Amino acid sequence: MNSREIVFSPRARERMAEIAEYLYAQQLSNEFVAEYLQRFEDWLERILGEFPESGVLLPEYGPGVRRVVYQQYSLLYRVQNDAIEILTVYRMNRP
Repeated sequence: MNSREIVFSPRARERMAEIAEYLYAQQLSNEFVAEYLQRFEDWLERILGEFPESGVLLPEYGPGVRRVVYQQYSLLYRVQNDAIEILTVYRMNRP
């Protein structure tokens, strides 16, 4: 079980909002978009809750920065003492 809180940086929250806007622009239903984003966050809680060190280390982005991938999205994060900070979210084909 996850003993660390998962927190989204302002940049990561902005990127999640951009993902929602993109999905809405594809004329997907509000229900679909809400469910998709919930599955995304549930997956994140499950994976990082059980395996916080599972992401690939990316020292070029800073000490302790890691990346995990959910479908076509990469998430950069770092493990802190009592939290896992999501730094940003981006599509695999875009930096």
